[in-house]
Amino acid sequence: MKKLSKRVLSLVLSLLILVSLCTVMLTATAADGITVYFKNTSNWSVVNAYYWPKGGSGPVAWPGTAMTNAGDGVYSIVVPTGNDCIIFNNGGTQTDDLTIPGDKYIFDYSTKQWAIHDTDSIAPVITASKKSGASFKSETLDVTFTVQYADSASYSINGGAQKSFTDSATVTIGAGVAVDTAITVTVSATNKNGTTTETYTYTKKAAGASNGNGATSPALEGYFSTNPNGQVGKEAKITIDGSISDWDSSMLIAQGVANDDPRVYRPNSMYEIAMDDYALYAAWDNTNLYLMWEMANVQDAVAPLDTYPISQGNLWINNMPVFLYISTDPSIEGHGNVVGGSTIWDSGITLDPFVDTVVAFSTNGSNGPFVYKANDEGEIVYNETRQSSIQLDWGNEVISTELWGIDEGYGEWNNRIPGDVLDESSAWIDFYKDPEHSKSIDMFYEMAIPFDVLGISASELTSNGIGLIKVSTFGTSGMNSLPADPSMWDNAHLDYSGQEPNSREKEDADNITVPLARIGKMDDTPTPPPTNPPTNPPTPTTPPTPSTPSGSTTYIIGDADANGDVNIMDATYIQLYLAMAASSIDVDAANVDKDSDVTIMDATNIQLYLAQQGNPDYNIGGTATK
Repeated sequence: MKKLSKRVLSLVLSLLILVSLCTVMLTATAADGITVYFKNTSNWSVVNAYYWPKGGSGPVAWPGTAMTNAGDGVYSIVVPTGNDCIIFNNGGTQTDDLTIPGDKYIFDYSTKQWAIHDTDSIAPVITASKKSGASFKSETLDVTFTVQYADSASYSINGGAQKSFTDSATVTIGAGVAVDTAITVTVSATNKNGTTTETYTYTKKAAGASNGNGATSPALEGYFSTNPNGQVGKEAKITIDGSISDWDSSMLIAQGVANDDPRVYRPNSMYEIAMDDYALYAAWDNTNLYLMWEMANVQDAVAPLDTYPISQGNLWINNMPVFLYISTDPSIEGHGNVVGGSTIWDSGITLDPFVDTVVAFSTNGSNGPFVYKANDEGEIVYNETRQSSIQLDWGNEVISTELWGIDEGYGEWNNRIPGDVLDESSAWIDFYKDPEHSKSIDMFYEMAIPFDVLGISASELTSNGIGLIKVSTFGTSGMNSLPADPSMWDNAHLDYSGQEPNSREKEDADNITVPLARIGKMDDTPTPPPTNPPTNPPTPTTPPTPSTPSGSTTYIIGDADANGDVNIMDATYIQLYLAMAASSIDVDAANVDKDSDVTIMDATNIQLYLAQQGNPDYNIGGTATK
């Protein structure tokens, strides 16, 4: 008898809903609201404004309120206090969900950018590249101060001499200053409408404070590795063209394992395409940071009769969120939270290691890539600006010559329990030596991120290094990561609320604790010592064998286990019966299509019924007489 995991077939279609978020709250400058403008560059015949408060619903029905034509293609509206999100539309065509930046701002439909509209009547505006209150752990800190709408401007450090500048000035502070010293920079700008003065304070901190990188657990070992042999990627020119020919093993910065998608830890949840990160690579030139990651798909070996995830195709047919969490600035101690307290795209992903930049996109490239930066408090700020300069492509190739993973699925029925990938005595195999696995269905993605998008240069990358972790999701939660983190499978064996046989990892909150992979230069900051790996997996439990009801003339169509209800376990028991792993079922109830015998199509029809896509002619859930 072949192993159970190679006899089971199921079919369920999954849906993904991405939620647009608005995150910045506003303070109204007038009692009745703030004035917002729209530049109608597409000559819409009517311009509406649909506005609403963050986390709430709009006070008026879609498509909102008609805006007032102010002439020269500009439309205006007073948005009532408390509404901070807006969509401009003509009843059909519309903008994205936008966050209103403040009073008297105009949105240009052609450039998709906000700008101050009434510049003749406003006082000078001062901004700084580092928000006041930030700390820094280097010897010095460069801060750029920029003024707008100013005739003159000056700054002083700690009340010293005034130094004049025009437009912007980069100020270096901290040289020779003791740790824990606060440094104050005062900036003033003047025009005909008055003088604006802003005071900024920055505090010098000891290098390595707060454990330096924030990680609270060590990198995983065994079949996993982070920066193997001290590799941090290398300088190379990569062409993003869907070919893997530019990449080589010397660029490897994080190694995962195959077949550790959390759904393998459930008894019947391998009917969806795998989310299985295997290896992460990095390179760079003077212009771009290049990343490549390999993804395994070994369901042809561990679940060959679960054909849907194989026939469905590659990940790039789906719109699954992917996140790159990056640390480019060690002075920013971000943890993945956005302004307002939620997480990026409501993913539930937070981090102990520090991050200040997130690149978010979908597996099919239809959503993003977007780049979100953290403020000086470490909170991610949504900018909703599509970064078209980021390149993304993919293909069915790998450069890995081995594909190590555990040769089983379907949870405890086959000795799969969370944490088994940390046990070197598990049933490890090289899937590239398994004749049942085809290398042609494994895949890769490659990406080019311009350094100006990240806010660093190539020389800064090699001098200081950056940290990075890639997290793959299946809708609303992390499912796999490189470097690997235990939060990706800590709830893998528990029920998913949306579909009982599936894994709770699709909806749980994931807090990443391992160090980020380093690119360009290693981080000398120590991380916590390793903990003991889990013990060997326990002996799995045996699923109950249903019995055929006797002496009954009435039955429920589809109720193969005769428990009085039609649920996913009925499809499972039909599969077990066909795989000779269950001795008996109620054959009459199981044969829902009333052909000559119970077949795998009966299990499929039950699953379609549970997914509300069943054939009504089969009357599944109804009663019949033997």
